[in-house]
Amino acid sequence: MTDVTLENNGVRLAASVYGPAHGDPLLFLHGMSLSRDTWGEIALRLMDRYRVWTLDFRGHGHSDRAPTYELRDFLSDAETVLAAIGRPTIIVGHSLGGCVAGLLGQSGDPKVRAIFLEDPPWYCGELSEWEKTVFPKVFTLVSAAQAKWQGEKAPLTTYLDFLANSPTPMGGIGSDHYGPRHLLSHASAVQRLDVRCWASFAGQACAQTLSAIPTALAFKSPALLIQADPRLGPAFLDGHEIRLKKTNPEMETVRYDGSGHTPHRSLAFEERYIRDLLTFVARISA
Repeated sequence: MTDVTLENNGVRLAASVYGPAHGDPLLFLHGMSLSRDTWGEIALRLMDRYRVWTLDFRGHGHSDRAPTYELRDFLSDAETVLAAIGRPTIIVGHSLGGCVAGLLGQSGDPKVRAIFLEDPPWYCGELSEWEKTVFPKVFTLVSAAQAKWQGEKAPLTTYLDFLANSPTPMGGIGSDHYGPRHLLSHASAVQRLDVRCWASFAGQACAQTLSAIPTALAFKSPALLIQADPRLGPAFLDGHEIRLKKTNPEMETVRYDGSGHTPHRSLAFEERYIRDLLTFVARISA
């Protein structure tokens, strides 16, 4: 694995590259308040066959803080990496990263080979849909806590204890569903996150940010969507798959019953997620 720095109009972006230079390229995009480190286990599993790229969006992880955090800014960050890759790429995106991957899938850009979307808030640009999710409450809580802790220069253990012991929509607490490495990764990501990112995502602001998604447009590249359990705090709500199918009749949606919003890093679903991803990538690469 090699860490690299890319520049997007004066904003330095941190990325990591795994695997052989000749391997088919995959780009992984994280969700709000996470970082490229969330893909570490998956990257290691794929690096023997594929050229895997992971990105820290602006304001996240080791990338620069930036003047603005609109959806178009995160899209521009991903486009910067695609330009560096320079070949048709399969894009994997979770949550915010899934929205960016979806926009790229609509674009017709020849550098976008296919998209694999994990519980994206695709229709949450509609305020009524956004307010049905758990995220207005969760984001308000986390953003307030993070601002307080950053102001106090709280240690990493403060963030880690919060994430490990907070209740989850799946029942129990964070440490019941996520392993120590992923909890530490998320804690570090929240500690590093530019608190100004929340201005585009906390409360009703997120619906305004996500309203930039032209949901009536079809994807122009092959696509698969992983849908979380409708009972367990998803961003892609029950019934959204029907709407998406009308626009994208050839698209496959796979529901993970029993999974919350982040199956790629959960103890119960990580292996299934990797199997489904590998099956999709092999089909596209055939």
